[in-house]
Parts: sequence; structure tokens; C-alpha cells
Amino acid sequence: MIQGVGSPGSTSLSTSQILVVDDRADIRLFLREFLQVEGFSTVEANDADQAVEQARRAHPALIMMDVMMPGRDGLSAIQEIRAHDSIVGIIVMTAHGTEERAVRAMQVGADDYMHKPFDVAELQTKVRAVLDKSHLRTENRRLTERMQWVLSRYMPPSVADRLINAPELPSLGGERQDVTMLFADLRGFTAFAAHAVPEDLIQHLNRYLSVATDAILAENGTVDKFLGDGVMALFNVPLRDTEHMFHAVRAALAIQRNAAKLEPLGDILEPLRFGVGVHTGEVVVGNIGAARLMSYTAIGDDVNIAKRLEENAEPGQIVVSERIVQSLGGRLQVKPLEPMVLKGHLESLPIYQVVSLLD
Repeated sequence: MIQGVGSPGSTSLSTSQILVVDDRADIRLFLREFLQVEGFSTVEANDADQAVEQARRAHPALIMMDVMMPGRDGLSAIQEIRAHDSIVGIIVMTAHGTEERAVRAMQVGADDYMHKPFDVAELQTKVRAVLDKSHLRTENRRLTERMQWVLSRYMPPSVADRLINAPELPSLGGERQDVTMLFADLRGFTAFAAHAVPEDLIQHLNRYLSVATDAILAENGTVDKFLGDGVMALFNVPLRDTEHMFHAVRAALAIQRNAAKLEPLGDILEPLRFGVGVHTGEVVVGNIGAARLMSYTAIGDDVNIAKRLEENAEPGQIVVSERIVQSLGGRLQVKPLEPMVLKGHLESLPIYQVVSLLD
């Protein structure tokens, strides 16, 4: 029997189901009786096609697979199983003199191999070791998914994915890139906040910020940060998007449209409206801050321009820069506004109100 099953410090394996795959009935019988004595339940297959079908149907914790069977061999079955299941443990069974096939099986996804006829002690050891490995992969996946879920609540999902999957730890620094920036800020919220109950205030604010966030994410944007009763979003980072200007403007229109549909709460007599600014320019994007606490964001004069566009927007209005208008051409219907004067700029900047966008 397998020693130590269920003991402290060892993964409990007695409830694991094992798929036995071999074209010889006597081999399947031996393994079934051996595994049942050890406390495992078993399912069986006598060829590679049955093995793939049983693997998908039964979801075993371990597969014991013969590599040389009539018709399709075990190697292709392992490849197919691994394509949809990276967790299951796989032990290859091979006759002496076919080690090359066993090595190939390891290359396509098997965890270990052993020779026929079986050494019972080796069989016990390898079954437990590969099941432990399978259970460890399950735990790692669970932890990764939890980490991803938690991080995505505090930073853009695309940034969270990069942090989790990057081979190196994050470091300070950035790179120049063309980015479309969107700023949206609630008009009238400050007056409401002055006399609102704090619980109502948070509930009301989160409703509007959720509308903005959903619209941004739906257009492949990255929510950079929340700014009190506003939001800053980036398009074309960290995931590249050749239509980033178009998607940013479409997100802005969705923000205004969906915010207008929200029902008033408390003493609010009518829905609040966002003022939105959208601009594209070359900025530095990366990890900004300190070594112990950093933020993924964009910095540069064009970020300031986008923020000033938002500050010039009336409630329900979307203000964009000339570059946005020129790039989108006939897809964007706009109305010219009074040029905007920026501190530090010698000339005023032409700005426009978005009227509509053609898909």
C-alpha cells in the first residue's frame, strides 16, 4: 500500500479517481485491483480515443497511459488531453527498450513514466508523487485566480495580468508611446456631497463611477485611477489598439448615455452628468512612484491637455482635441468651440464638442 496517505503533511489522495488506459485487459485488471486496494476509484479505456473521451467525461486526477496501443498511440492522446487540461497528472507506461517514446511523452505533457512489468514499490511511489504534483497545480491555479481577482479590483485587469505573468518583478520606469487619454468628472457632485449622508454619497458616487468604468473597459480601455468624483482612463496601453482614438470617443459617448439613464437618489432631483475630455499624444507610460509603492500611469504634457479638455466640458458634454478630429475624419461629427488657452503654450488650442460618431 501507499505509505503515508492521509497523514499530516501529505495530500489526501484516497478520493482521487484514476484513469487506466491500456489495450491489454490483464494490465487493466492488475492496475484496477492494485489501485482499489490503495483506496482509489478507477475508470478504464482500452485505446487512445477512449482515453480522450474518458478524460473529458470523468475528469480524473491521474491518468496511467500505455504509449503503444493499436491504432492511435498514447502520445497523440496525451497531447489532446493536455490541450484542455493542464492539471491532470499523467504517468506513461512503457515496455523496456522503448524509453525514447517515454521521453517523447514527457515532452508532450506526461509527468513521469515507468516500465512494465511493474515494480509495486515504484508504482506506489510514482502514483503518489504525480497525484501530489496534480494537486499542487490545482492549488497554484486557485491561488493565481484569486490573486488575479483581487488585483483586478485595485488596478486595470490588463495590468494585473501583466504583473502576474511577467517573469521579472515590476520596476520603476516607462516608455514613450502614443496614448489616448480620457478624463471624466461629475458635475454638481460637490454640491450634493456637502449635505448628503455619507452612506448615500458613496452609493451614489459608485453608481456613476461604475457606469464610467464599464464603458471604458467595454472599449478595451485601461482605468488608470479614480480622481474623487472622476476617472482617468488610457487607451492603447498596456494592450495595443490601432483604433484607440475611436474606442475612447465611443467610450465617452457611452458614459454620457448611460449616466443619463441612472435614476436619481436621495435629494438629487435629476441625474448628474459627466464632463468628458479626450485627447491623444505621446506620453511616458510605465511604473511611476517609489520602489516600495508604484502606480502604472501616464505622464506628460498631453495628459495635462486631456485633463484641461475635461475641465472645459459642460455637464453632458464631450470635448476633444484637434488631433482626435483629424484622425477620425468623417467618422466623427463635431462642433467647434472657443479655442482653449493652456498655461505654458504660446498658442491657443482648437477644441471641439462631439456631436456623434459613425461606427
